[in-house]
Amino acid sequence: MAYRDFVNDRRKGVLRDVLLFYGAEDYLMNWAVERIIEDNVGEDSRDLDVRYMDGESVNAYDIMAEARAYSMFSSRRVVIVRNYLPLFRKTADPGMDELMDFAGGSIDSAVIVFCVESRFSGDITSYGKKMIKACGSYEFARLERADLKAFITKRVHNASKMIARRELEHMIDVTGYYNRNSAYDLSQLDRDIAKITGACAGDDISSELIEDILIGDSDRFVFNLVDALMSGNRDRSLAIAEAIIRDDDGSMAVLALLTKQFEIMYDALELSEKGHSIASMAKKTGVNEFRFKRAYSAAGRYSRSRIRNILTDLYNTDRDIKRGDMDKDTALELMAVSACP
Repeated sequence: MAYRDFVNDRRKGVLRDVLLFYGAEDYLMNWAVERIIEDNVGEDSRDLDVRYMDGESVNAYDIMAEARAYSMFSSRRVVIVRNYLPLFRKTADPGMDELMDFAGGSIDSAVIVFCVESRFSGDITSYGKKMIKACGSYEFARLERADLKAFITKRVHNASKMIARRELEHMIDVTGYYNRNSAYDLSQLDRDIAKITGACAGDDISSELIEDILIGDSDRFVFNLVDALMSGNRDRSLAIAEAIIRDDDGSMAVLALLTKQFEIMYDALELSEKGHSIASMAKKTGVNEFRFKRAYSAAGRYSRSRIRNILTDLYNTDRDIKRGDMDKDTALELMAVSACP
């Protein structure tokens, strides 16, 4: 079950007494835990009737004992167990089977919420899978695109700002939220939205502001350098390289990113010849769609053989720097001149 299933079940009042949350989005799991607390324990009683247990050190009997204790102040207590070891790691706990039976029944005294954080959700054990079936379980995966747009828009409006449809799509592309194996999640997005709305001087959020906040300095240098190379402007390319050198020893990081960008450009030309769309090419390569679009646009000024030669030079440069045969700053300046089409 996904985020929407939890919302619907909560609205209908059919949530089970024992719940298990897992998946890619810790932000959504934490949000759901807060809703469970709101529904069962008053603010004045939360210090007493909301119990947090470390699942990596607690045992099954401790969990059941907490759940069986009644409260004098709340209708039911809430017991939150984070990362109960047997759910994601093969380990022995004498009360595991009893806890399984307990999870499948009803509890008058408490609601138990097991949370398996995203870093462990890919390691669910056979016992964990049985627990998922035994109790009320919800997989908080990445939001679908419509829900993600609503997530962003709500926070932008709460900050008394506006974001147009094109800028909203651009923000999603730049974050790389849907990239394969992306580590970018809603927690990071929530922080970045706060930065963007805080930095927005007017009412409307622009694409330029989104890029200023979300693209790191090294990436920005690389995009500017590739743009200068693409235009054949050796003077500008060299000026950007010199700015990178002055920027707190950024040469190695930018050379690595430059190599990655030319690798994407090579893939873009190869896949384009096979008739793939930009979206499918980005998905196929697992690259941030925003970065892929920039690379695809730049690749049009080069032939595949030219990009192959530049990549060979970049690989050799990396080797020579690591051997101590070439200074990294000099290497960057040479690449800024020689890679122009």
